[in-house]
Amino acid sequence: MIIKGKSYIAEFDKEINNFSCINNTVTGSDYIKSTPQVPLLSLTGINKADEKINLMPEEAVIKNEENTIVIQYNRFSGFSISAELTIIGKDEKIIIYAIIKNNETDIDVVEVLCPNISGVFLSDDSEDDYLIYPHHAGEKILNPIRKFAGEKMQNYNRSATKLVGNVFIREINYCGLASMSWMYYYDNNNGLYIGSHDERFPVTGVIAEAGKDKPYMGFNFRKHYRITCGQTYTTGNYVIAITEKDWHYGAQIYRSYIEPYLNFDHTPEFLKSEYSLNQCYNFKRRDSIEHYFKDIPDMYESGKKWGIRHMFIASWNRTGFDSFYPEYYPDMELGSAMEFRRGLEYIKKHDGFTTLYINARIFDEKSDFHKTVGEKMALRQYDGSMIEETYGPEHFTVNCPSDQLWRDYLIDTAEFAVKAYGADGIYLDQLASAEPFPCYNLEHSHDNIGDFNNGYLYILKELFHRLKEYNPDAYLMTENCGDIYGSYVWGNLTWNGEDYDEFFNIFKYTFPEFVQVNMVNPRGWVQDIEEKREWFYHDMQRAILLGSILWMGVTTHLKEGTEFNDYSKIALEFRRNIQPFVKEAVFLDNKYISEITDECNATSWELADGRIMILCGNEKKRNKSEVKLVLDRTPATIQIYNTKLEKQTIDKKQNRNMMLDIGNERLWCFIIDFPN
Repeated sequence: MIIKGKSYIAEFDKEINNFSCINNTVTGSDYIKSTPQVPLLSLTGINKADEKINLMPEEAVIKNEENTIVIQYNRFSGFSISAELTIIGKDEKIIIYAIIKNNETDIDVVEVLCPNISGVFLSDDSEDDYLIYPHHAGEKILNPIRKFAGEKMQNYNRSATKLVGNVFIREINYCGLASMSWMYYYDNNNGLYIGSHDERFPVTGVIAEAGKDKPYMGFNFRKHYRITCGQTYTTGNYVIAITEKDWHYGAQIYRSYIEPYLNFDHTPEFLKSEYSLNQCYNFKRRDSIEHYFKDIPDMYESGKKWGIRHMFIASWNRTGFDSFYPEYYPDMELGSAMEFRRGLEYIKKHDGFTTLYINARIFDEKSDFHKTVGEKMALRQYDGSMIEETYGPEHFTVNCPSDQLWRDYLIDTAEFAVKAYGADGIYLDQLASAEPFPCYNLEHSHDNIGDFNNGYLYILKELFHRLKEYNPDAYLMTENCGDIYGSYVWGNLTWNGEDYDEFFNIFKYTFPEFVQVNMVNPRGWVQDIEEKREWFYHDMQRAILLGSILWMGVTTHLKEGTEFNDYSKIALEFRRNIQPFVKEAVFLDNKYISEITDECNATSWELADGRIMILCGNEKKRNKSEVKLVLDRTPATIQIYNTKLEKQTIDKKQNRNMMLDIGNERLWCFIIDFPN
């Protein structure tokens, strides 16, 4: 059975229940080079003994008309479960959805896996292949076929690959650990987009896999939804696109789908001018006290000397950081609650503002209230067990945000912290960073097992509304980023990973309106001083080139008299001076940037008045460094700012193709003006 689009011909094979061919008619490449060993649609069920069972389709009846294939499955693995799978060819896209009916009394369907696109290999070798994967703010993985099998990727914490049979599988859940529900696989000539476009936003596993013995990639989504006997479930649309373009095209496809469901105009006006914050995790941690509440004015003034008026306060709660959550009230050893409030009042009186840290996800097992309250709040797995996580020496269970008990407690706690202590904003740790899970607790108030994301959406909406009623300039922040959460938060803390460094450009390009906050402190876990120096300059350069808020530990990591301190002040001043441009600009990633000297980097931006801004970084101070631009218009003037903010204006007209000299300065800003 064949469907056609503007850029492809695809053939569905009844014998393998999957595509046997997806031919890119623009490039002539057939993407399916290894016969898929799995069906396009499969299910997972759970029986009366709470055992999971793989359910494979049987008895296919296929119809093909008007560039549409409809497959009717009447049974799955011998059970009375049916599905109608529809495949539609449209333009450069293949649209897939399924309607599933459970008529089985002894089996509940709990997972839907679709569309399992397997056996994909773009060209003759994989050396120039890239995978765009939505882990946190994004990863751009060169040669994922080889990388997935590597030792590093197999030990990559929560986002590791796992060898299942002869396939290395990587799966993370949306929305949290996976910030978006799309992937893109491409080389110099071919592109493949695969996305789950489901405006209900269920917990969804984003799956990429690589063959162990044969060189191929596979892609799939796992939706968590419980379909009991007599119920029918529609999956929502999955979209595949076949192109010759790079990942930016995939970002545009995904953006066009999700944009109607997001709010991009929620940031208080005063925050649009901010460019840095002073992070203070240095009150109490593991019984060690570094500062008291009486020190808050001095700590604020230390940041203000740098020109930073935003004080981010963590480790203020009972027993300090990563302990006794969710008991969020001022630790008595640090001072009284009123002393804490007076500290925050001082900041406000002296032209500053504060954000308070609250963990939005976990419950400390040693809390006096865990047995009585924590276990009620806990998310339950299909076997009834709680999910347990360890941070430092402490052990926690994961709360269920789609249950009213934890949902209401978290909202009330955050609202109280703002009203009682005088904070301006709340940081909700882990909310958009850690893994979302399905919850099988039948005593919880949620409608279905995959409502985790919608629980947090409710929390953000309700908390945002309450805080805005109290203070129109109130705001929320989260750890890391999730597309559906961005409508309600100002800052997304996209942090530096220990094992692999992420490609923040992906989330930034897809959602340029959402503000990223980047860590720019020297990496504390790096022991080698030269490696630490390299990472420091790299992190600072990346944050500035992305227009991110600089996450700076003025009272912790940036001690006076050090190289890190000295350069941080220079970089901060540069960042401050470009903020009037950044706050009104649209991030274009590498548009117009044709070539750049090795180990240098650059980003392009379109300003509100039509001018183009090019930010360049030369973190290693390489001599004779250059960036080549290919513009779509002939410029009139170029304003040039180096790290020291020395300004030069070139008045003569340039060609559309030009080479910009970035010498051995670490930071540059070029503002390109065009004739009226």
